[in-house]
Amino acid sequence: MSKNNNGERIQPIENNDNIHMYSLPSTQINEDNKVQPNGIIDGLLNINVSQVPCFKSSMLYAVGGAMGVLAVTSLIPSLRTKRFGPADYGVWTFLGIASLSWPICDYNHKLHNKRVKLLMDAQVAEMNRKMKEKNETEKEDQK
Repeated sequence: MSKNNNGERIQPIENNDNIHMYSLPSTQINEDNKVQPNGIIDGLLNINVSQVPCFKSSMLYAVGGAMGVLAVTSLIPSLRTKRFGPADYGVWTFLGIASLSWPICDYNHKLHNKRVKLLMDAQVAEMNRKMKEKNETEKEDQK
């Protein structure tokens, strides 16, 4: 454990009594401390796709972009070649957008989580300071 400037021990946020008001996202765990499978994909791969950050948004962007490129290349005959047809352009667009949007979204998601954790730590520290101040004033009043 680390110490602050006054030499007092700093409690980690997980061990703090004031943190009960915040609900942090977590996976479902049974009594044996094993993750419970929630669906077919989760049972097979041990991954719940609905809880993967940025999966939905990156797939929607990729599908939308691929559909747009597919429509444009289907309507403009000069974009069709013997080697590549509209479906090829659509697939490559899907792969490109999905592979670019997921890391960007994931980075922003992690950055947001760090900011939220920092804010929660600051709120807990302020609540602890107020409780300590209240306890000190109560002790002074008792004397």
